[in-house]
Amino acid sequence: MGGNKTAYSDPEFEVIFKSHYRALFLFAYGFVMDEMEAEDIVSGVFSLLWEKRKNLPPEDELKPYLYASVRYACLRYFKRLQLTDTYRKRQAEAFILSFAEEETDDELTLLVKKALGELSENQRKIVEMHVVKGMKYAEISEMLNISENTIRTHLKRAYKILRFYLKDTLPGIFL
Repeated sequence: MGGNKTAYSDPEFEVIFKSHYRALFLFAYGFVMDEMEAEDIVSGVFSLLWEKRKNLPPEDELKPYLYASVRYACLRYFKRLQLTDTYRKRQAEAFILSFAEEETDDELTLLVKKALGELSENQRKIVEMHVVKGMKYAEISEMLNISENTIRTHLKRAYKILRFYLKDTLPGIFL
């Protein structure tokens, strides 16, 4: 951005908002494919813009500045999603691990064992190797002589089955 900074008055800021909001919303929506999230992203960018309105790029550099800001906000959104997915996956794995070898007969343990019992032999074996034994995809692939993609597919299907059987008991873990 250029060295000249511009201070925008309240009416000028309102014009900027009204003239750019819709296009920025559509731009954000093209990234995130979620209307509410796109609205939140663009609103957040304009909130930051409002806070910095006294020290913004000149008008001829404002449009690229806005689009770059929205793009970075979309990328931050994806990073948050990735971290959330990773956290939920680890949470689910820890949960399975904690009940897989339980010897008690409480209702939750029996429910988890029943859900694990619904898995195919390959799915159960791969879940055990990956979750219980902590083996990596490459190790499982080598040991079972199947591709890593097949392992991912088995795990994905296993988690879908577990999610189905455990969604009412533990709704926050298996989303």
